[in-house]
Amino acid sequence: DNFVFKIVPMLNPDGVINGSSRCNLAGVDLNRCWIDPSRKLHPTVYHTKSMIKKLQEDRDVFLVCDLHGHSRKKNIFMYGNSGRVNDRLKERIFPCLMDKNCDIFNFTDCAFSVQKAKESTARVVMWKEMNITNTFTLEASFCGPDQGKFADYHFNLDLLQEVGHKFC
Repeated sequence: DNFVFKIVPMLNPDGVINGSSRCNLAGVDLNRCWIDPSRKLHPTVYHTKSMIKKLQEDRDVFLVCDLHGHSRKKNIFMYGNSGRVNDRLKERIFPCLMDKNCDIFNFTDCAFSVQKAKESTARVVMWKEMNITNTFTLEASFCGPDQGKFADYHFNLDLLQEVGHKFC
């Protein structure tokens, strides 16, 4: 058994270069169009979703994680899904392992629910439509942590790389 990592660097570089952390150049929040992305209006989402569907034809997709920066809540944590009785604990294993292995990850801040406003996000669409149990949004606060030895400091590159290392 081996794992294949597919890493998509950023879905909205055109928006980011123009000062938007959430939207593309057209002002569209690309994390709200995953149910039916347009090839013309949301090409990065359309092709990323197509790539994952194609990958599912040949192998099981074990995990999908969307990486975000959080503007209000502190720490590094995950949003996951909940609802399927058989998967209720399975959905918490990976975030729990992150908490045990990564000092700056905070399981207590994780949430496992699907709000109506989040139903068109990558995390929820991959879970509901594509049946991928381990689908998460990993959030790293713009404000840094409020706990541990790095409390009240901003995350630096070394700390973020440590999170990436522990994630893999």
